[in-house]
Amino acid sequence: MPADAEKVILLVDSDRELLRGLGNDLHESGYDVRAALDGSKALEKAILVHPDLILIDAECPLIPARKFVQILRSNPRTEHIPVIVMIGADVPETTMWGYREAFIRKPFNNDEFLSLVASSFQKMETAQEVREEGREIEGNLNQISLSDLLQIFHINRKTGLLEIKSDASEARIFIKNGDVTHASTHKHHGEKALFRLLQWTNGSFAFIPEKVTGDLNIRRSSDVLLLESARQADELERLWNNDLPAESTRLAVAPGLRDRYEGLHPVTEEIMNLLDFYTSVGELVEHTRVTDYEACRAIRTLLDKGVLQVIDEDVKEEPEDEPLLEHDVMYELKVKLSSTSQPRSRITRAKVCVICDEVELVREFVSGLRKLKGMELEGQVAALKRGFGRLGTLFLSENFCLDWMLLPPGNSMRPLWQPLGVGMVGGVVMHSSQDDQVLYQISLMAQDLSRSSSGIPVLQISPDNLLDEAVEQSTDEAPRLDPLKIRQVVVQLLNRIGSQPKPQRVH
Repeated sequence: MPADAEKVILLVDSDRELLRGLGNDLHESGYDVRAALDGSKALEKAILVHPDLILIDAECPLIPARKFVQILRSNPRTEHIPVIVMIGADVPETTMWGYREAFIRKPFNNDEFLSLVASSFQKMETAQEVREEGREIEGNLNQISLSDLLQIFHINRKTGLLEIKSDASEARIFIKNGDVTHASTHKHHGEKALFRLLQWTNGSFAFIPEKVTGDLNIRRSSDVLLLESARQADELERLWNNDLPAESTRLAVAPGLRDRYEGLHPVTEEIMNLLDFYTSVGELVEHTRVTDYEACRAIRTLLDKGVLQVIDEDVKEEPEDEPLLEHDVMYELKVKLSSTSQPRSRITRAKVCVICDEVELVREFVSGLRKLKGMELEGQVAALKRGFGRLGTLFLSENFCLDWMLLPPGNSMRPLWQPLGVGMVGGVVMHSSQDDQVLYQISLMAQDLSRSSSGIPVLQISPDNLLDEAVEQSTDEAPRLDPLKIRQVVVQLLNRIGSQPKPQRVH
């Protein structure tokens, strides 16, 4: 579309042929064009004519582009004029400054040049809208980049919520006094989310002034974040192109090195913990909390040191059973329960306790637990004989397990609850009686168990909830409990544990 005839563009270059060609293109598009052969003349015309945009060669005579822009920005009359700098093929893009400056690399074609001129005007219109108090702003990222938007908000010290939507995802960025304080997508938070968002080139945005949040997950100022994001993006591209295996490549800890773990950098430790649930390079990068570059750098370091090794793709693995929980949920649960494990332990270990008023019902329940992948019932015989003790261990991953402890139900045995319950994070209370008084006592035991262990979740269940409906019951037989329903109880308890506040270690 033709540009507004009132838009004045100043061209600055010592090459007369270039000026003539660019001037003709701009005239045909409806712009009013002025020209200067050096930086000194350009500065004079910029002050007198006050053009709407300046196009200048990076190596302009007398006053080069960088110095020229510095002078413009120091003058209130010219500080908001957008500038496009023409640079050579060997000049890195990061030498440019902010949202008011853009670059175009020589040689360029007509369409590329006119598109950049139009987008520069669009950015300045958005900046003008931001400067106007109390206005909601909407637009598209293909017209103005998120980096430019955040610079505009930073310079004008704006406060509010920036909502971003694309075909595949949605995101929220909170800004206070010009600085980003919170960034989140449906999966990521903090700087990881922000740095990924800064790579988006398509999507719509809406800025709602004065909206704030108390969830602060970003602490650094916006100008520092934008510079760091650009640096990490460059380094990340180099890592993917030169130093890292393909995203689908599967990794494993080298034999004998799993336990050499103390004193690791937090990022490295997170990578090692994630290897319990994810094996490919792409999965590890996706599920770390740190930025993609930090995750890739840690993986590269572990590969260089021989701690990680590439899994031979020719080795066929057995198909995995369906996990109790999604890997994301399982990892978060492991992180949460790390506080209940012994200090300096490689393995995250916690306890789930069982209280039941009938031995046969416990046997049936334990038989159902046996069906769970990773369940090892090495202690159930002695525990059932004594009426208390460790029934077995459920290994949720190689380094994450839950010990299932049988607690005695009688009042006289209550003193055993505390030593047996050290590290307890959840409980199951079962009963077989229909007597109201017995049910009341069972309910009291469940309440006591929860109170004595800092409010842990406790499920109360009866055989009726767990019966295998496909098995005909006989009055002479013990209840036949359905392993699938027992699995559902375990999943429900794990989800309840995961939703609780981080547990404190019980002493």
